[in-house]
Parts: sequence; C-alpha cells; structure tokens
Amino acid sequence: MTREVKVGRVLDASAEAVWSVLADFGNIASWNGGVKASHSTSDESGGVGATRHCDLAPVGQLEETIVEWSHAERMVVRIDSAKRLPIKEALVDFDLRPVGSDTPERTEVTITYRYDTKLGVLGAATGPVLDRQLSSGFEGFLDDLGDAAAFRPTHAMMLNLASGLRVGRGAQ
Repeated sequence: MTREVKVGRVLDASAEAVWSVLADFGNIASWNGGVKASHSTSDESGGVGATRHCDLAPVGQLEETIVEWSHAERMVVRIDSAKRLPIKEALVDFDLRPVGSDTPERTEVTITYRYDTKLGVLGAATGPVLDRQLSSGFEGFLDDLGDAAAFRPTHAMMLNLASGLRVGRGAQ
C-alpha cells in the first residue's frame, strides 16, 4: 500500500534561489543536515535523468534519479534504492510557487513523498509512525533549504553584481 506524506511552508527566498539549491542535485550534503555525504552518479548534474548517491545521517543510503524537471517550478525525484531503510520505493515531488506579486522573494515549497515500505504487513502497521518520522525529517529539510536559499546568489543577482561592478569601474 502506497503511503503519502505532505509538508510545506513559505520560505523567505525567491523561487530562483530555492531552485538553485535543489538543482545542485549532487551536492545536497553541502546544505542538508540529514545527508552526511552525496555525489552525482551520472554525467548530467541536473535535469531529467540525473542521478545521485546519498549517505544519510545517522544511517541509510539512497540512490536517486530526477524523473521530472520544470525550472523553478517542480522537480520529481525517484528513489531507486534505499539501503538500511524500510522504504522499498518512493517518489518525492518538490513544488515551488512564488508568493504574491509584490513579494517575489518568498516561495511556497510543498514536498509530497509517496512511498511503499519493505516490511509488508508489518510496514503497513508501522506506517503512521514512519509517516511522523518522515514529516519531521522533511520539516528539517525545509529549514535547511530555506537557510541555503537565503544565502545562495541567483543568476539574476550575479548579473546585477557584475553590472554594478562595470558601472563602478567606469566612475573612477
């Protein structure tokens, strides 16, 4: 039986900034406290077909593949393998929506996690406990994502900075 956990929140960062963090697919361990180590396992670093390996804290390993990619709007990641975890298979949807036209620096992020357990009847019985653990884990994920996105320069910010530097040099 497939179970579903859904969490969401508004982050104080633009959709572009949030996306730049999520899109750096192989480097999730650089900002997510729930991941000890990570690396890309494909030639693609992002986009549909990109894959990664994650060593989780405190225990577990994941092999993941991006199966849907809509820039700054939606990413769907398939968990291909979960070692030392009770998860048989899963899909994780990350949906981003800018909040308000007057506040482009805020983004609603919704994570929907659909999964099947490895434990059969026992897995079904422990499902509510696992749901609570996963919800808590994804709340921590959103904390870390918000922090990382708040400090990640977007492409537009870098262009503005470069433009300012050119203008500043000319004024000397």
